[in-house]
Amino acid sequence: MQHYTRTLICFGIAIFMFLAPISILAQHAVISGTVSEVGSGEAVIGVSVILAQDPEAKTLVRGTRTNKYGFFSLPAISKGSYVLIVRGIGYKQYSRRIDVESAEASLKLSIALQPAALASGEVTIQAERETKSVANISAVELKADMVKKLPTIGGEADVFRMLQYMPGIKSGGEFSSGLYVRGGSPDQNLTLLDGVIVYNPSHLGGFLSVFNNDAIRDVRVIKGAFPAEYGGRLSSVIDLTMKEGSKEKFGGTANISLIAARATVEGPLGDNASFMISGRRTYLDPLLALSSALTRTESSLNYYFYDLNAKLNYKLSDDDRLFVSGYFGNDVLSSAAGTPGSDAALRFGIDWGNATANIRWTRRMSDKLFVNIATIYTDYRNGINIGFGSGADELGFTTFSQIRDLTLRGDAQYFPLQGHAVKFGFDATFHRFTTLLESKNLTLQQALAALGVTNTIDALEASVYLQDEWEINDRVTTNLGLRLAYFQRGHRLLPEPRASVSYSVVSGNTESFVNDLSIKGAFAIANQFLHLVIRNDIALPTDTWFPATDNIKPANAIQYVLGAEAKLFNGEYLFSIEGYYKSMTNLYEFRDNAPFGILTPTEAVLTEGIGNAYGVELFLEKRLGNLTGWIGYTLSWTTRTFAELNDGRPFFPRFDRRHDVSIVATYKLTDTWELGAIWTFATGQAFTMPSAQYAFPTLGGIQATNPLIQSVRVHYTERNGFRLPDFHKLDINITHYFTWLNLPFNASLSIYNVYNRLNPFQWVVRYNQAPSPTPTPSPELGLARSATILVPIVQQTALFGIIPTLSIGFTF
Repeated sequence: MQHYTRTLICFGIAIFMFLAPISILAQHAVISGTVSEVGSGEAVIGVSVILAQDPEAKTLVRGTRTNKYGFFSLPAISKGSYVLIVRGIGYKQYSRRIDVESAEASLKLSIALQPAALASGEVTIQAERETKSVANISAVELKADMVKKLPTIGGEADVFRMLQYMPGIKSGGEFSSGLYVRGGSPDQNLTLLDGVIVYNPSHLGGFLSVFNNDAIRDVRVIKGAFPAEYGGRLSSVIDLTMKEGSKEKFGGTANISLIAARATVEGPLGDNASFMISGRRTYLDPLLALSSALTRTESSLNYYFYDLNAKLNYKLSDDDRLFVSGYFGNDVLSSAAGTPGSDAALRFGIDWGNATANIRWTRRMSDKLFVNIATIYTDYRNGINIGFGSGADELGFTTFSQIRDLTLRGDAQYFPLQGHAVKFGFDATFHRFTTLLESKNLTLQQALAALGVTNTIDALEASVYLQDEWEINDRVTTNLGLRLAYFQRGHRLLPEPRASVSYSVVSGNTESFVNDLSIKGAFAIANQFLHLVIRNDIALPTDTWFPATDNIKPANAIQYVLGAEAKLFNGEYLFSIEGYYKSMTNLYEFRDNAPFGILTPTEAVLTEGIGNAYGVELFLEKRLGNLTGWIGYTLSWTTRTFAELNDGRPFFPRFDRRHDVSIVATYKLTDTWELGAIWTFATGQAFTMPSAQYAFPTLGGIQATNPLIQSVRVHYTERNGFRLPDFHKLDINITHYFTWLNLPFNASLSIYNVYNRLNPFQWVVRYNQAPSPTPTPSPELGLARSATILVPIVQQTALFGIIPTLSIGFTF
């Protein structure tokens, strides 16, 4: 333990020694500041900040992008007169004259951008020539406003479902909003809400994500080979940023759909603070109660979920900000069969939910150094309660599983010299895993207590990282980083090197339709100390996280990415192609015929294996104009190999798709009408199906005249060796904007699965009785052959046909 502690301390000293001489060398002027949005005052993320010698930005000096707090820094500026230009898609260009009077001068700016429609190409390629970055390798950015314009199921805009239409990101099935990124399972995604891990991002067993779109401002996904600032997961990073709340005026939104009702309120609290509160709840439970009352029947099923997002933003000084944010959500499913109070009454209840809290302090330490310190609390729990009988004879069980995290995190962004953007930080998380099993039978409960079924495991996970995004010259930009990850159980200290590079082939060419062309590559090693073994088709709330131990190893992945990106026709179009390869070790699945039991240790039901994923992704996006959207295509292979599964042969997991196509478009018909459409196609899911059957007559002198007495045996194909029919569907959405009661309203009609394609969720073999073609006796066995036989019939289960839904909302 002391050895690992010394290693972490030495790494921190190395960071200081690396930065100190760089800071001494930097003796030029610095232009820094923050960029916010006019009307709301919220930070604007990822816009270009350009320093040029002319208003047209033909002669560029420096360039950068704002971070997630709207901060930017342009170091090493020589004495002279310049033009500062700030612009990004969706905003009007901002420009002003800047005079640097001496090399020691420092300028702090506060810039407000005016939102603008995307009807014309305000954003040109020259605006991005000096903001070259490797940050967009395998990255996807999605605005919450875009999600609202696209078709939904049940009228609920869901950012996770929209991400499924990006190349390289797949769903587990029509029912699921879970994300399978480049051959990884959903537990391998680092899902962050304002920097806080969300362990179970699903409602309704995966039908909807837990993220209320009205509370989300920005979504960024890195599909692989992510930089050193991220860790703890193998496959991807899903980074969601909540709205800060308007600093200008009170307002909000309200919406009601087929599934739920939601409302958001935001506004200023004095001159230096703002808030945002957003809530959502289903109303299925009162509808079921009303249906029971109208039909005079007793409903046994009850279900609801709710979400609550809250955020407070307080300006302590010109350089200090305090953010307090939280998320609280819960699902409750219960049922009671039989007559209440009778011995036959069977009751069950399942509830699961997340609770998070985050207190962040950000400070602009200097014109070149920005610091963020956070204290984070996370709580994910699920429980099952099953009971039957009543009174003294009542029997039942209660199971409970919980993971609680307490995290201290620090990050710094430093701009020491021209062309360098250095990030470094630390992360320390205390995990507590709790499992509980109780019985309502006193005798059995005493036995369980004696056996120690209640179990609590504590573990410390810590890491430090350092990365430098270095613009070597006008054509080459790199991001070099190293992360050291430590896990207390097993005392493991694992290095995770990360590297990416971008080479600009064409830059700022306005004479050709190819304005910008760059070639990019990346490499990363990642480790994951927490495991979640789930079914391949749907994530259940009863799935339990468990840590690496002396016997259960941390999962490991090595990832490679190579691709190219081009901006076309003055930035109106973006085209990219990426190929990837990922190898994974120390993956875990349930064994075949595993001895499940309430006292069975986790290690006894798991088997260890490896995985591989590789493929090519193509993406063409139209970014400007009344018609916007994208076309995405993925050609990919994903395999798993376990010595104790499928006779040790490689097999395709159920979420493997050979071909995946998505066409997404929004079109602004008029100022009051907007149309959205999505068409998707995917190769059928890998599935395990029986390939043959055979029957043995029952021996022992019993007449096997009933086919149900026969012992029917089924021979299966290899694991997931069959493919279900291909999946495809078309969804459309039309939105009308109007004024009523002096308030701006919007009404949306979404039609899910327009041409009513019955996509298979699964195939099931059922048996029908039929006359036997040869009902002859078998005297040598002393039996009579059956006069009937069992005929297998394959039945397809489809979840959704065509579903029209309405939703209506307003802002105030």
